[in-house]
Amino acid sequence: MADRRSNVRAVVKLKVDRGEQYLLRVPLFVTANLSRSGMFLITRNPLKEGTDLDLRFYLPKDKKRIDVTGMVVWAREQGDVANLPPGMGIRFVRINNDDQEHIGNFVEEIVRKNY
Repeated sequence: MADRRSNVRAVVKLKVDRGEQYLLRVPLFVTANLSRSGMFLITRNPLKEGTDLDLRFYLPKDKKRIDVTGMVVWAREQGDVANLPPGMGIRFVRINNDDQEHIGNFVEEIVRKNY
């Protein structure tokens, strides 16, 4: 299967939560990777493809919260692929341009440090 991702991804663990209305009912997600256009969220209960969800998170050492709307573009169930966690690939469908640029700069910095 060809990799269709067009943006560089950084392996980074971030705590991500859903919008205000979900805080009391939905646990935090943890990312496995991040790019300027999306992220992979580790979860034992991935949502169906096409599901929109509001997400919010902070980049390490940042005080500014990033709020995005993402769409589930693919999901992996527990045990689908050996040694890979279950979760879902999220594409950002609504994001502030400044936040997207900030994420892109953060990802590029991480990639530069690691390679």
